[in-house]
Amino acid sequence: MLCAAILISAPLMIIFKNSKDVGNSKKLIVLSVWQIDGFEGGKGSRAGYLQNIGNSFSKENGCYINVTSLSSSAALENIGAGNVPDLISYGAGMSGLESLIVGKTPYFIWAHGGYCFLTVDESADFTDIHAENTVINGGIDNLSSAAGLLCGVSGAAVEKPTGAYVSLIAGKYKYLLGTQRDVFRLNTRGVSFKIKPVNEFNDLYQNISVTSKIAEKQHYAENFIKYLLSESAELKKIGLMGTTKLYDGELGELENLEYDCKISSPVSRSAKTEILQAIANSDIKKLKSLLK
Repeated sequence: MLCAAILISAPLMIIFKNSKDVGNSKKLIVLSVWQIDGFEGGKGSRAGYLQNIGNSFSKENGCYINVTSLSSSAALENIGAGNVPDLISYGAGMSGLESLIVGKTPYFIWAHGGYCFLTVDESADFTDIHAENTVINGGIDNLSSAAGLLCGVSGAAVEKPTGAYVSLIAGKYKYLLGTQRDVFRLNTRGVSFKIKPVNEFNDLYQNISVTSKIAEKQHYAENFIKYLLSESAELKKIGLMGTTKLYDGELGELENLEYDCKISSPVSRSAKTEILQAIANSDIKKLKSLLK
């Protein structure tokens, strides 16, 4: 965490030499971007993906993008210490950012995942899903417990991501309530499986917001977001989804779904507390009212 703070606060000095204007100094705009992995992706690094997009953006706009990967707790520690980047990419539902966001549009969704039930039982038809034969991938900072409650498996065992997947293929449970990441795990393992998309709930959205207070940087930050969104066809590189059709097979079943309930935006601490309390009380009615 301390290393991250040092990296973020340290000045970044880069000199570009233009072959057409040798000897002329030119002010370089540097945008700092934090990537917070609030939920499991599909494959690869989202920070690396953003950096690659940023490098392409830099060539066309004369603005350098510097991406740093942080956990949500490290990000909040840095914010508390007064270290704030120019843009933050974060999982939907993250609280503690609302006072930092600037601009007419508070956030943009640049990628998303989805929940799904998975089974390696070839005879399974998903009609007998219940809490006792299901394990839930607990995820990172996403509300997998909300998905479990709204899908009728409240009280099911919750395990860490890799542990849940291992329990499924070992036959300990018939079903896994997982995400797009588990699809990649099973495919990599070469295991035959079936999938049932979940449309009752989703909070697996990767958002990005402008947080710079400097007008010139805000301009470049907004242009970077536009560029990022225009490159959504590249999301296959990290196994996530966008607004256009990208996949066939199992992942294709998770695309372009409509959800009964969702969290797709940053929330206040008080709203997050209410949501968590409704989940803890298994109060489906209250939870749905908070997610509408």
